[in-house]
Amino acid sequence: MKTFLDRLTFNVPDSGGGAPPAPAAGAPPSDASPPPPAGTENPPAPSAGDAPPAGAGDPPAGGEFYRPQGLAEHLLGTDQNETMDKMAKALEGYRVRDAQNGVPEKPEAYGEFAGEIPETIKPHLDTLKGDPLFGRVASKALEMKVPVAAYQALTQEFLSVAHEMGIMEPIVDEKAEREALTPDTARHLPEPEQQRAREQRMSDNYAFVDGMIAKGLAKDDAEFAKAMLGDSAKGHRFFEAMRQLAGGGAGGGPALGHHQPAGADPKADLVARGALPQNTVGHKDFDRKSYDQLQADYKRVYGS
Repeated sequence: MKTFLDRLTFNVPDSGGGAPPAPAAGAPPSDASPPPPAGTENPPAPSAGDAPPAGAGDPPAGGEFYRPQGLAEHLLGTDQNETMDKMAKALEGYRVRDAQNGVPEKPEAYGEFAGEIPETIKPHLDTLKGDPLFGRVASKALEMKVPVAAYQALTQEFLSVAHEMGIMEPIVDEKAEREALTPDTARHLPEPEQQRAREQRMSDNYAFVDGMIAKGLAKDDAEFAKAMLGDSAKGHRFFEAMRQLAGGGAGGGPALGHHQPAGADPKADLVARGALPQNTVGHKDFDRKSYDQLQADYKRVYGS
């Protein structure tokens, strides 16, 4: 009887019904799932850095290899190594073709002029190597795969035509210009003092041109005159001629005869010129050329 009651009450195995037995204290329910591994109860959400890069697809399937988009069919090999070999061979072919056509590897090659060059343009060609304008054009020529022979032929033709039309500016010989700008009164001095004398001469001439602005000359016109004439001895001699005509000093340049307007008194002009420092013997600014010209003008006005 006791056994029957136990089966009926606790539904022990091989019983036909009844409620399931209650779990022991602290034991998990009979139908509970096994607990997850430690540290994985609440997994973190994937961060942006863990996401695959944009455009990344699945890796090539077994036996396949990467093929760049747009790769020509004749450059595609049976495997990655053969493809690389074909591309390297094609690149070498392009280089050989460029070399045969005269396309250089660097733009500086366009400035290496050789062969027969007309003497009229040779000085100009010699200055092109350091010319930034020529450098930019040469870089563009290299980008366009222009052969050296073609580029140099066009350059020489351009310079020759410009010379024939008279629009080529003469090459400035810096050494000759320095020599010509040295005042006669400073030629016997050491080079550092000659340099200071040249700079003073140029400064005086520029100051004269700037002073003409206050007398009505447009500033743009004055700056243009200095820019166009200030890099040569001829330009500074012109400034000094203007200074003489305006009654200023000669600045070490040539003495010029004064052409007086109609009605002017040449004798009074001779007296005024004779009082100038450059025509005063013993003065620190005495200029022998100016003085000799004054004496020649005296003979012209008064007769020998």
